[in-house]
Amino acid sequence: MLARTIRCVVLFCCLALPAFSQQFEPVVVDSTASSTGYYIALRPASGKIQGVMVLMPGFNDPPEAVFAASKLQNIAWTNDILTIAVGGGPNLILSDELQQKLNAVLRDVVQRYKVAPDRFVIGGFSAGGSLALRYTELCKEQPAVFPVQPQAVFSVDGPVDVPDLLQRYDKFIKRNYSARSTNEGKMIKKMLADQLGELPANLPRYVAVSPFYMDSEAPGNERFLQHMAVRSYHDIDMGWQMKERRNSLYDINAAAASEMISRLRQQGNEDAELVQAKSPGYNANGERNPHSWSIVDETELVQWMRRKLHFLPENVPGNYQLGTPAGWAVERMKFPIEFAPAISYQGYEDLRFLPGWGDQKSEEYWSYCFLWWLEGKPQLDKVTLESYLKTYYEGLVGRNIAPRKIPADKVVPVKVQLTPVKSLPGDAQTFNGEIDMLDYMGVQPIRLHVALHVKDCAAARRKALFVELSPRPAGHAVWQQMDQLWKTFECGK
Repeated sequence: MLARTIRCVVLFCCLALPAFSQQFEPVVVDSTASSTGYYIALRPASGKIQGVMVLMPGFNDPPEAVFAASKLQNIAWTNDILTIAVGGGPNLILSDELQQKLNAVLRDVVQRYKVAPDRFVIGGFSAGGSLALRYTELCKEQPAVFPVQPQAVFSVDGPVDVPDLLQRYDKFIKRNYSARSTNEGKMIKKMLADQLGELPANLPRYVAVSPFYMDSEAPGNERFLQHMAVRSYHDIDMGWQMKERRNSLYDINAAAASEMISRLRQQGNEDAELVQAKSPGYNANGERNPHSWSIVDETELVQWMRRKLHFLPENVPGNYQLGTPAGWAVERMKFPIEFAPAISYQGYEDLRFLPGWGDQKSEEYWSYCFLWWLEGKPQLDKVTLESYLKTYYEGLVGRNIAPRKIPADKVVPVKVQLTPVKSLPGDAQTFNGEIDMLDYMGVQPIRLHVALHVKDCAAARRKALFVELSPRPAGHAVWQQMDQLWKTFECGK
C-alpha cells in the first residue's frame, strides 16, 4: 500500500506540471483497499462543473493509468467536465464488493463536488469498459440502490459477452500462437472459475454478470441500456490481427459488441453506436496495438458527452430548483430549441421523463413534464401557448419521421387545445388541455392530456412555464407523481 501511495504521489507531481496547469486531486475513500479504494479527480478549468466523466482503466490498472494513455481529461478540462478516474482492480466482472466500492466512490463525488446524480457519463477501457457497461445497467435496473444515474456509457474495446470471451480464450490456449493471449486466457479462466465455478455447469452465473449474452434469444442485461446513449469503440484491423495474433473476426471484442449494438438498435435505441477507429491504435510507448485508448477521437467523444448531458450554463440567470425523482431521465437545452426554432422565447428547457416513458407496456408510457425557464416578459396567453406547443410537437414528430422510417400516411396533424382554469395555489395561471399528435414510438395517433402551470418569479425576473403530459386520464398515479415534482420547484434569485 505504501509503495503504491508513493508511486501515486510521484505521478501526481508529474501530472500537475504539463500544459494548462491542471491539478489532479487524489481522494482516498477506503484506505484498506488497493487500486479500488481511491479515485483521482480533475476539476474543469472554469471551475464550473456541468457534467462528470468517470473513466475506468484496464484490468488491474490503477486510476492514474488512464491519464498516461488518454487525452480525454485534457479535452474535458476545457469543457466544464469533471474527470474522475477510478480503478476496477483485478476484476473482469462486477462483483458485489466492487459494486459497493464504486458506489462509495461515486457517492463521494456527488457530495464532494456538489453535482447532480444525473450529470454522469461512465466509460472504460478493456475490462474497465465491461465494468462500466454492467455498472450502468445496474444503475438503470435498480436506481434506488445506486448514487448516480448515468446519461451515457461507452466502452473502449471492452468485452461485452463473458461466456463468449472464455470460448475465445479456449481457442487462444489451444492455438498457442501468442504467448500474451495464451497466458491471459489461462489466468482469466482460472480467476472466473474461482469466482463463479466451472463452465458449462455454472453458465447461468456467467450470463448474470455479463453485460450481454449473444446466445440468448430474449433480451438480457443489455435491455437496461435500451433508453440511453451507448457507444462501443473498436479498431477493426483484421490484417494486424491475423498477422500478429492469428485472429479472425470472431476472435476480437468487436464481434460480440457489434451484436449487442445491433440488438439495442433493433429494440429502438437509435443512440446505440459501434464506433470504428478513425486512426490506428497505439500504446503510449508507440507500439501498434488496436487494443488501446488511442482509438478514441477524444474531442468528438467529449462533444458527444456534452450533447447527451444537454449542457446548460451554470450561471443560468436566477437559478431555479427542480427535483429529479429516482429513476427519472433528464434532458436540458437552451432556446432556441433545435427542432422548433420558431418559438421566440429566450431561456432554457428542462425535461423530466418518468421511468416508463418509452415503454409501450408501461402505465407511464409517454408520461413526462418539462419546465420552460423564460427570460424577459414572454407572452403566455392561451392563443400564444397553443401556437407554440403546436410548433413544438410538429418539430418533435418531424425530427423522428426519417430516422424511424415512418410512412407518410401514418403522420397525423398536431392539434393543441388549452382551456384556462382556476389558478392552482402558487400559479399565476393554470391551463388544462389536450394535444393530438403522432406517437412516433408506437407509430399511431395519441392524445396527450396536458396540465400547464405559469409561475411569476419576480426576484429572478423570470417566468416558469411547467407542462405535465400523459395519455393517462386525470386521477392516474402518473399525475400525482408529476404534480409532486412541480411542488419541488423553487424560483431562485
